[in-house]
Amino acid sequence: MIKVHKKYLFLQGRGKYMYKKTSVGLAILLMAVSLAACQKTADSPTKANSAAPVQTEQTETAKPDGAADNSGGDDKDAASNLDPVGDPITLTFGHGQAEGHPYQTAALYFKDQVEKESGGAITVDVSPNGTLGDEREQIEGLQMGTIDITVAVAAALSGFDSNMDVFNMPYLFGSREEAFKVLDGEVGQEIFKGLESQGIRTFGTFDLGFRSMTNSIRPIATPEDCQGIRMRTLESSVCVDALGCLGIDAVSMSFSELFTSLQTGAVDGQENPLFTIYNSRFYEVQKYLSLTEHFYPVCPVMMSDITWNKLSPQQQEIVSKAMAEAVAYERELSGQELDKMRTSCEEAGMEVNDVDKAPFVEAVAPVYEKYESQFGDLIRQIQEAVQ
Repeated sequence: MIKVHKKYLFLQGRGKYMYKKTSVGLAILLMAVSLAACQKTADSPTKANSAAPVQTEQTETAKPDGAADNSGGDDKDAASNLDPVGDPITLTFGHGQAEGHPYQTAALYFKDQVEKESGGAITVDVSPNGTLGDEREQIEGLQMGTIDITVAVAAALSGFDSNMDVFNMPYLFGSREEAFKVLDGEVGQEIFKGLESQGIRTFGTFDLGFRSMTNSIRPIATPEDCQGIRMRTLESSVCVDALGCLGIDAVSMSFSELFTSLQTGAVDGQENPLFTIYNSRFYEVQKYLSLTEHFYPVCPVMMSDITWNKLSPQQQEIVSKAMAEAVAYERELSGQELDKMRTSCEEAGMEVNDVDKAPFVEAVAPVYEKYESQFGDLIRQIQEAVQ
């Protein structure tokens, strides 16, 4: 559980009293004034206490959004109270999700923690919505040192390290918790090490939840319902082959082209996590949402080695700690929001159905046979790590 800092308002009053003995009448008058002042002072803590819960509630509601508010305020004051750690540096943190997505909330939380703990020596500019390029372009930016931090799905990383494509195998994980266990453990960390030779350092994985299918033709309850549906998927041969096993006409396509392609009927459907389906307003052009949960998108949080080597040892420690906290926070927030996404899609007009996954698992078995020579050992290591 990541604890967000709470700021409390403490009110203090000071009273200075002057006393000068002149006459009995004046003494009585001063005593009366003094008693009134004491009564007023006694009332002040009560007023302060009644105001404190309001301030606390606002802080808790804001959570990291409030903590990372660019408007300044107490967090910048807190940073200014610490001595700057190392030389000043600005980090760019780019990602492809919208402002309301857990990615953005976690990125802002990271920004807040790093700026505060570094005493303002490190500042972070967060750029959502793919403003720095698509995922592949941002990964290339890491290699060149033009972007410092980004998040990308394994499919986008397979061109930089082919072993990353193992994470695109269908039904590889049975739950988010299984995925976390593998990705945070020795097996996952060993696979991510392959990116180091590409000048990319990983700091854990953000969570998107499982990918499910939408289309405008019919609900998908069995593999037979998939037959002939033209569906956009990730740019990965594993993904294309896996959907092909279900009888889907799978098409790799840039995400930026997807909404228009759905709108014009160039494709019948697509598959994505519920966050993406809802935040991208696919409910406007798709009628059916079937919870196939066939792929778990592995999304490493990465930093350029060029940038990492510019940081002092103290700055590296601050960044590593803040990254770990941001990953834990994003996963927690993602889990909370996923419970709401189905309802949000239904309220937006989509027909949502659950599926029995067993027939789907059986139907995609041939893709495991096809990639046995390439990923067989890694798949067995992953399956053993889940036990």
